[in-house]
Amino acid sequence: MEYTIIRVYRVPADTQQQATDRFMEARELGVERDFHVRDLVKVEGRFAVMPRQQSWWELIRRQLLGR
Repeated sequence: MEYTIIRVYRVPADTQQQATDRFMEARELGVERDFHVRDLVKVEGRFAVMPRQQSWWELIRRQLLGR
């Protein structure tokens, strides 16, 4: 069986170039998860939305430490 996994990111910007630059900078800094919205998994021609799950500890750590 073969799966296609698509990560969806939402990056606020005025232009496509600015969004690309901002996202590439986030990837270099290792914080692209700040823009992550959802994962899509395609199984044999169908898409299944996989919700992004976070533990309460991950949410607190991210807010307090910015990671």
